[in-house]
Amino acid sequence: MTSQESYVSLKQMNADLHNLCQPLTALQCRLEVGRMLGHEGALQEAVDGSLCETKRLFQVIAQMRQRLQTDGDTDG
Repeated sequence: MTSQESYVSLKQMNADLHNLCQPLTALQCRLEVGRMLGHEGALQEAVDGSLCETKRLFQVIAQMRQRLQTDGDTDG
């Protein structure tokens, strides 16, 4: 791997980590607000929103896995 490829790989990993942090931050915020408000409607909204954020996380992870598989296939 060249230094340019390493740099691109590090930049991509940084972007991937950023993309993972976005839904995690939203997930934490939704749950904290639901707990803080404490009423049934707020808790249900927190759960519903958290499930959406979990789907976003799975999408980012799936993209990362696909990229790793593709990169692994081209290295061989």
